[in-house]
Amino acid sequence: MAAALELVGISKELGEDALHKLSQMPLASFLQISLTKMEKGGAAECEMKLDPARHGNPNGTVQGGSLSTLADITTSFAVVALGAETCTVSGKLDMLRGKTPEGTLKCRSEVVKAGGTLIWTDLWIRDERGSLIAKGEYLNFRLSVPTPES
Repeated sequence: MAAALELVGISKELGEDALHKLSQMPLASFLQISLTKMEKGGAAECEMKLDPARHGNPNGTVQGGSLSTLADITTSFAVVALGAETCTVSGKLDMLRGKTPEGTLKCRSEVVKAGGTLIWTDLWIRDERGSLIAKGEYLNFRLSVPTPES
């Protein structure tokens, strides 16, 4: 589950802090979500290794709550890549296609607009073949003043 974290224009300290924060999220651990990339300017990528017992629903597809958690965590780390602490205000996720709970899903989130207290992000969840499974928009609240990273 612990993929290497790629940092693009982000300090090693900010990356280590992000990994520490992720390690403090029991649900992320249960859902096998790992942070794989952070980019200066506000972008992040996470992966979720799928397992039918953790991610499946009675229809044989990935449970929407698992997708929502992947989206929420990824968008939060896109905001962290700006050097800001954050909490989610709201999120919208459109499920575009079903996916059997096997393989790996990858989520990418990018900051669209960062205001003084509100930060808007877009996200895309794709399967291992690159097929778009879901897309969405999240709104986050900035909890602290940005660091020199931003």
